[in-house]
Amino acid sequence: MEIIPAIDIKDGKCVRLTQGKAGTEKVYYQKPLDAAIYWEKEMGTKRIHFVDLDAAMGTGDNLPMIKKIINQCSMKVQIGGGIRSLVKAKELVNIGVDRIIIGTKAVKEPDFIKTLSEELGSEHIMVSLDHVKGKVAIKGWTELTENDAFEMGRRFQDLGAGYILFSAVEADGSMKGPDIQNTKKMVETVDIPVFAAGGTRNVEDILELRNKAKAFGVIIGKAFYEHKIDFREVKDL
Repeated sequence: MEIIPAIDIKDGKCVRLTQGKAGTEKVYYQKPLDAAIYWEKEMGTKRIHFVDLDAAMGTGDNLPMIKKIINQCSMKVQIGGGIRSLVKAKELVNIGVDRIIIGTKAVKEPDFIKTLSEELGSEHIMVSLDHVKGKVAIKGWTELTENDAFEMGRRFQDLGAGYILFSAVEADGSMKGPDIQNTKKMVETVDIPVFAAGGTRNVEDILELRNKAKAFGVIIGKAFYEHKIDFREVKDL
């Protein structure tokens, strides 16, 4: 199972939000580079998950910082937040980003995923389906659509997505446990790898996502930063 620590960047700092809501930020590192070095050098992380919250919210762009981190760290990087054009997607891949994560743009313009997969290769494309009770949320989780997450998962697979990032909005940052039932349903719906996100709080949750939901991987933020889970104890699960 691929267990990936998350670094969310807002106003140049490493933060975590609860349910993606602005104003709930808690700063864990003043410099995201320090967080990246910690995960790679001290924890032995092979891959990191970045979310550029400023780009996602349309208030800025942390690309120079991402470039610096990629240049100074050897671990693989996947990143989401504000990737709305083929030009930016290509730029990210060209600087060394391994997977780019598309959310709102994919939901509003599904054929964008077909274009990306044809231009960059499916192995670089992850579609983020953030859901509330199976309905897809967009625009930083501020807008709930009537789109069925599972139908969209199948559609994005057919359009060339290489991975699905399945985030339970209500569980995110709550430390109340992941959405096992819906994650399992998504895994059974598509043939491409599904990564779970939201609510993971302990080793038991990770094992349940692996053994019961059959998730390919999990993205974890708060539980690592609050020392509820020691990455070194779970990285080889």
